[in-house]
Amino acid sequence: METDKFKYIQNRKHWCWAVACKMVGEQYKRLHPEFDFTIVRVRPEGYGYVTASEYKNGVVTDNIDGINWKLQWTYKVRVDAWQRAIVMNANTGRYIGYDGDIGGDDEAKTRGIKYYLTGDIHSDRVEVETLGFYDDTVSLWERYRNQLIESASRQEYIIGNAVLHDKNECHSFVILCMEGEKVMLYNTADGEILYCSAKETFSCGFKSRLGIGIIKWVQRIV
Repeated sequence: METDKFKYIQNRKHWCWAVACKMVGEQYKRLHPEFDFTIVRVRPEGYGYVTASEYKNGVVTDNIDGINWKLQWTYKVRVDAWQRAIVMNANTGRYIGYDGDIGGDDEAKTRGIKYYLTGDIHSDRVEVETLGFYDDTVSLWERYRNQLIESASRQEYIIGNAVLHDKNECHSFVILCMEGEKVMLYNTADGEILYCSAKETFSCGFKSRLGIGIIKWVQRIV
């Protein structure tokens, strides 16, 4: 079992957004080390806090709803500490403290990034904006090219939300970098790295193991 796969692939069916929040926040922390919030505690009390061992090896859970069994390697079911903490604190579909299989809307992703960086889902230390819409008829690249390039020029990751036309579903990827008309994407479902043109990414569709998708809207730190 490779630890990176466990930590950077969604541990439950609908946790793509949690992985994306984690990766966007983690990259921002590399660039801005003053954001040093951690969920590791000697005595982990409160939603999402864990011991150093749980942080390294995952948190044991008896809730198997949506579990990605390909990532399990012992008789005890475990989930990544950060994914779990983001879901527990930032989800908008259930209640604070819920750590089951749940998707994340745009508000949850905004809250998730803020939580990863500060421990406060309402923090004003960092601003997160959503650009585009899932049903927008104008491509994100055409409408918000300058903003996307701005984030990429700062070496910041972006949550890229795609509509998967074959499945009529949405999925959160991570835009790792952009250079000219080229885009590098990370698939939170399986760790796949994709190299696509901007036209493929934002207009005509790119191929992943999930099918053909188009990034229609994003969350970025501003």
